[in-house]
Amino acid sequence: MLYIRLCFDKPGTTELREQLRADHRAYFKPNLLADAVPHLVQAGPLCVSDNDDTNLASFMILEATSLDEVVRFHDGDPFTKAGLYDRVYIHRWDRHI
Repeated sequence: MLYIRLCFDKPGTTELREQLRADHRAYFKPNLLADAVPHLVQAGPLCVSDNDDTNLASFMILEATSLDEVVRFHDGDPFTKAGLYDRVYIHRWDRHI
């Protein structure tokens, strides 16, 4: 099954995001492998606008056998542990196209 993980940053956390970016990427690198559970299909930051690359959220598509697997993955993310996120949405995605 596919899941969407959408995490909006707390205001004023740009510096914290930069400090933890390498740890965040290292954390999910093993999940890029095709047989990883959960498997990270796509990921990247959402930007403020076409002219402003400031991150306002993190977006991921993950393949997993349950929502619990994705929540455990989310809970272990260095961004999550540091309290970077203000709002988090994790939902199963029923991809049609």
